[in-house]
Amino acid sequence: MRYDVIVCGGGPSGTAAAIAAGKSGARVLLVERYGFCGGMATSALVNPWAGHEYPHPETGATGSLIGGIFKEIVRRLHESGGYGSALTDSAFDEERLKYVYDCMLQEAGVDALYHTMVTDAVCESGRIVSIRTASKDGPGVIEGKMFVDATGDADLASLVGCEWSLGRPADQLTQAMTVSFRMGNVDKGLMLEHLRQRGEKGHKKARLLVEPYFQQAIKEGRLHFPYREWIHFYDYPHPGVLHFNMTRINKVNGLAAKDLSFSEREGRRQAYILADWLRREVPYFSESYLEKVACQVGVRETRHIKGLYMMTEHDITGARKFDDAIVRSRYFIDIHSPTGSGFDHESTEGYGAVATRFNVPDGDYYEVPYRSIVPERIDNLLVPCRALSANHEASAAIRVMATMTGIGEAAGIAASRAAELDLAAKEVDAGWLRGKLDYLDREADFDPLWRGR
Repeated sequence: MRYDVIVCGGGPSGTAAAIAAGKSGARVLLVERYGFCGGMATSALVNPWAGHEYPHPETGATGSLIGGIFKEIVRRLHESGGYGSALTDSAFDEERLKYVYDCMLQEAGVDALYHTMVTDAVCESGRIVSIRTASKDGPGVIEGKMFVDATGDADLASLVGCEWSLGRPADQLTQAMTVSFRMGNVDKGLMLEHLRQRGEKGHKKARLLVEPYFQQAIKEGRLHFPYREWIHFYDYPHPGVLHFNMTRINKVNGLAAKDLSFSEREGRRQAYILADWLRREVPYFSESYLEKVACQVGVRETRHIKGLYMMTEHDITGARKFDDAIVRSRYFIDIHSPTGSGFDHESTEGYGAVATRFNVPDGDYYEVPYRSIVPERIDNLLVPCRALSANHEASAAIRVMATMTGIGEAAGIAASRAAELDLAAKEVDAGWLRGKLDYLDREADFDPLWRGR
């Protein structure tokens, strides 16, 4: 069977691309190496959603710059109790998300081929003709008209000869990796009571309840944890559960199996060190346990393709707008240091503060152009994942999952259009595409849906 659109990779961007292409009438195949979709959101337990949030200028209420498929995902999570919590508006249940993705793919008529890897591709005259795959069935060949590389690492783009760079230019080091984990049976009731006594709320204030224990244990030598400088957790949509994003593995390459293997072992080791300490010394965690550790290390950065437009940090901090915009965001340049325990974006103003030169101006947002997902060399390929055409700094802002979902939706619509009209990816009319993403030309959406529970 020859497909109109073949999507390689079922993370937030790839799943959205497949759904969008299917809803546009294309015959779509999604190829995914795991037995479920979600990528970093489900296999690596990356939480919460980020990239969409926009504060109301008067009330401060949470709104969203991203609609479309992302809003439908959030609506379904919300209705099933899998979105939002007492501390974090955008937390989600990754098991529920897997099911939401399954349902939406089926409704869009997408064929999903799980447990399958893309191993090679055949090109003729600057176009991909087919991909080669490996699975339990053995080797396979699948033909298509348009291809979407949503592997996160530009695997397909690399196979067909697209130009790319790795990490930051000076030394090719990439952002640190993280193995996320969750603690169960946490006394969140006591935590919320202590926050109420202080007249405070939110996950950032909740972290400050735990921070003194962390700093004291480090100072007195009871805890050796040089991987993060402060406590970092988010809430989770179910009672007694908190999500931790605190492990850190530096100077590793997400394209090397040996480095990935080391990173997952090391990340688990760090998770158990921290979990055991929390249970021993922090009152909120005295009866807690390590509820889940991610089965996949969280990879923040590998390849950056060379596309028709390369985004830079100036596009982020200057809140730049584009005629061919496909998504809006105000997420900052979030660089987890490739070499140490800190963040390149942190200011000296205090706990977790973002330096002005890494941030988006108050009340504003930037846009991502369609040209940044169109590689220079291959006519029928789009790359709408974290490996899109952006430098080290800009990628650190764009890579987050709500933004990726919006970019993926645009890619799916564009791929369907190109397949239907026999166009090259770069020939899809930007004005037409923007018209299909009508939320781009509206004010931020302040539906109560975005405010969790």
